[in-house]
Amino acid sequence: MQLLAQIFRRPDRTVSELAEAVGISHSRASQELRRLQSRGLLKADRRGRWVRYSPVADPRVPSAKPLVRAMQAALASRSPHAEGDCLRIASALTHPRRLRVVQVLLHGPRKFSDLAVATDIPGISLARHLRYLRVRELITNEDKRHRLIADPHPLARCLMVLLKTSRDAVR
Repeated sequence: MQLLAQIFRRPDRTVSELAEAVGISHSRASQELRRLQSRGLLKADRRGRWVRYSPVADPRVPSAKPLVRAMQAALASRSPHAEGDCLRIASALTHPRRLRVVQVLLHGPRKFSDLAVATDIPGISLARHLRYLRVRELITNEDKRHRLIADPHPLARCLMVLLKTSRDAVR
């Protein structure tokens, strides 16, 4: 997240500049930047022996443009919590089962037993994923019903829209 935030805040920097800015090795930075580029969130511009990265969405990745816009909005706030909030939200949705839980909860609150049936996730695993989503403040449990928290964060709003409209978000 630090690399991505650095690029959004000051685009068009080399791998070496970015690695130094976040305190990681050149090879690690290069690997992470390629990973972000492969997901359509960055544009790599080769100039001679240097590669410079900018936050430009790849038009071949449909979800990239709204994600780049959401990240720009979130990081433009200059809040001291901006990066942490982005990390909290993004990390909550890194597992296919958590994505499935959120997709089901987008249709309204559910009891644990109903969620287990709707998601086809075993109880022990479901409890673990629900706890993870609660800790990251994406869901709450009131009156024995799990429900999504309406997070005003630009990245959270964007991801919820993408999950709601995507048929292929969870395989």
